[in-house]
Amino acid sequence: MLLVSSGIDVRDYQRNIAASALEKNTLVVLPTGLGKTVVALLVARERLVAFPTGRVLFLAPTRPLVIQHSEFFKTHLSEIASTVLTGETVPSLRVELFETSRIIFATPEVIRNDISKGRYSLRDVCLIIFDEAHRCVRDYAYSQVAEAYKLQSSSPRILGLTASPSSRKSRIDEICQRLAIEGVEARTEVDDDVSGYVNPVAVNWERVALPPVYGRISSILRKVLDEKIERLQNLHLLPKGVYVNKRTLLELGDSIRKKLRTERAGYLYGALVLQSQGISLFHAVEMVETQGVRSVTRFLSRLDEKTSRSSLGLAKDPRIIEALKLCEENIREEHPKNQSLRRIITSQLAEKPESKLIVFTQFRDTADLIVDGLKNIPSATPVRFVGQATRNMDDIGLKQEQQVQILDDFKTGRYNVLVTTSIGEEGLHVPDVDHVIFYEAVPSEIRMIQRRGRTGRTKPGKVTVLMAEGTVDEAYFHSSRRKERDMHRHLAAFKKDPRPGKRKTTLLDYSSPAN
Repeated sequence: MLLVSSGIDVRDYQRNIAASALEKNTLVVLPTGLGKTVVALLVARERLVAFPTGRVLFLAPTRPLVIQHSEFFKTHLSEIASTVLTGETVPSLRVELFETSRIIFATPEVIRNDISKGRYSLRDVCLIIFDEAHRCVRDYAYSQVAEAYKLQSSSPRILGLTASPSSRKSRIDEICQRLAIEGVEARTEVDDDVSGYVNPVAVNWERVALPPVYGRISSILRKVLDEKIERLQNLHLLPKGVYVNKRTLLELGDSIRKKLRTERAGYLYGALVLQSQGISLFHAVEMVETQGVRSVTRFLSRLDEKTSRSSLGLAKDPRIIEALKLCEENIREEHPKNQSLRRIITSQLAEKPESKLIVFTQFRDTADLIVDGLKNIPSATPVRFVGQATRNMDDIGLKQEQQVQILDDFKTGRYNVLVTTSIGEEGLHVPDVDHVIFYEAVPSEIRMIQRRGRTGRTKPGKVTVLMAEGTVDEAYFHSSRRKERDMHRHLAAFKKDPRPGKRKTTLLDYSSPAN
């Protein structure tokens, strides 16, 4: 019988998932807002009862998220000694805190570094929880901690939590292999035991037409890009007759660098320059088509400030100079998305003045421009919410204390429009909002699901995706929908048998994956 903490209204599906997770290493896939942390709490408490001297280790990718989970557990398991370990705590104190606590909340890098130096062992850890478990791939610290745990623990149990593992079967295979997953508990909003707790979310796609000058700039950049790709094809590094996208070029870069470790052929160095230029050109095309001339002007004008051969080569290309000149001449020609965005937000606040909205964008430059534009709406109080990194004096990051304060101010109503980059997607407890707006479509199903999950948690919500017609926006939108269908299809197979290579894929009907 599961022990239920006071103050939590445990739902049947959470109880059932937790009961299953107590029996075997489990990957839990639940849409954002459906209580993955409650499942973790139930499993943790039961394991601590079963192992009176055991410990639970709860890992999360960021310090604010670690603290958020710690506070939730303290509220509902206050009788159990817990601690938070971060890099800001000196190693000797981390050892003491680890050994005197039964629940430890930490970032994976801290645990990886401590166990690699032998400061403490995971022998007595009877449960390890990996939040945002889709990160447990390649050389991310989750992978090293998982390997050490499997070797050291005398009574291991692993619980992975995610809203969206991946659309790629190989990626889900890797996650399950690294975490020694024996069972998958996946739910969608349409499952019988979940649907009663899900609020309706209206999803709208608003297409806008690009101004002619945007098309001219994009055409120039695409011609240069096509030339770089053709040269790579002539070097037999890319196949001909196959569409090449940004991921193709990124993977090619990894392949070239790998070859350079053993083969010092001169053509590979030239190919790496072409590959790097291709990435930059893809980025420039994406900027002009989805963000606007102001953003691409900043990007192109910075090329000659860099020292790499690829950037300097592009900066001197007459066609890039022509594109930059066109941008500068039309700097006041704002992207039509901005008008749509202001209209949508004005309408939402007129209809419901107490509304809270989140605007997601890929780029910090765009976040700044959006905030400036929204300040002209009398009823809007926008705020910029970005990561910690400071890139230059025009792009200053936010310290974690500032991030927490902004979220508190957003929750209490000081701000009603949160303009954020990817930091607003994952994990952090952003209050339930009335309307989520995608300034651009995203190709990742993980990011699509996480962004969409910021509304509809406690009340009906809206999602609007802004898309520029005939651009990468539309390609990304269709890509994310296809990947989400693939993800559900692969998870259905994993639920039947999580062992890699032992499954037969069964198709499910997800005819409206974006809803």
